[in-house]
This record gives sequence, structure tokens and C-alpha cells, in this order.
Amino acid sequence: MGTLAISVTEFSRGLSDFLNHVQYRGQVLDIERGKRVVARVSPVAATDGFPVDRLDDLLAQGPQLDASDRGPMTRDLRAVRSQLASARRKSDPWAS
Repeated sequence: MGTLAISVTEFSRGLSDFLNHVQYRGQVLDIERGKRVVARVSPVAATDGFPVDRLDDLLAQGPQLDASDRGPMTRDLRAVRSQLASARRKSDPWAS
């Protein structure tokens, strides 16, 4: 996604919306005072690794498994999801 130039006034009035554009759409904002760019807001660099919650999307885009590989892969994914759910419950002070 390209760079969007906005005025300081626009940015201050729509701060939350503009930050959502940066965070969720990867939008870069050039903030102008008059005709001069005084600041740039851009998404932070991705952290190392791959978020597990995006694994389904990654697998859907990749090559498809043979029938003989689907069962073991399904079991592995269920085990990972179970471990993640368990870890979330342990870290949630409000979980019962």
C-alpha cells in the first residue's frame, strides 16, 4: 500500500482511524504542516517467526497434502491448538 499525505489537523482529528490504517492495512502516513512533511507514521517491522494463528491461511496457499499425509498433519495441528488453548487459559487470570 502506498503513502498517504495528510495534514496535521486531519491526523489529530482522526488519530485512531489513521493508526488503524497503519496497523491493519500497512498504510504509511506522511503528516504535513503546510506543504512540508514533518513526520511519517509507518507500521513497525514484523517480529521474527510466524504467528500460529495465521497458519491456516499459510497452509491454504501452499501445496496440498496427499491423503496419506492429511491424517498426521490434522493430528499435529489439533495438538498445537490444544497446547495454545491450554497456555492461554493458564495465562488468563480470569479463567475458571
